[in-house]
Amino acid sequence: MEEDLKTKAASLKNHISGFTETYIQIAKVKATKGASNAAAAIAIGVSVFLLAIFFIIFAFTALAWWLADVFESPALGFLTVAGLFLFLIVLIILLSKKVIVPFIRNTIISKVYDKAD
Repeated sequence: MEEDLKTKAASLKNHISGFTETYIQIAKVKATKGASNAAAAIAIGVSVFLLAIFFIIFAFTALAWWLADVFESPALGFLTVAGLFLFLIVLIILLSKKVIVPFIRNTIISKVYDKAD
């Protein structure tokens, strides 16, 4: 009886250690998946950001030259585009705490803790 109890205790110990190792491996896999999703999102975000910067530069330069033709003054065309940029800067500052920061925070959290398992 005592030998049977020792065998069962040893078996239980083996099962618990196996369960613990499996749990640790699952946690590592989930952490790796979250980190890789976040890294991929960052890489895509940086690429899109850089391409968007080039688009904005060329689009607003074209707009400035077009407005220069419309107003018949290059200075007035570029000044109008600068005013548009000033308006966008003020808009971003006003929306930053209530819209932009929560959006970025929630996006990062959703990428790290991807719920689509």
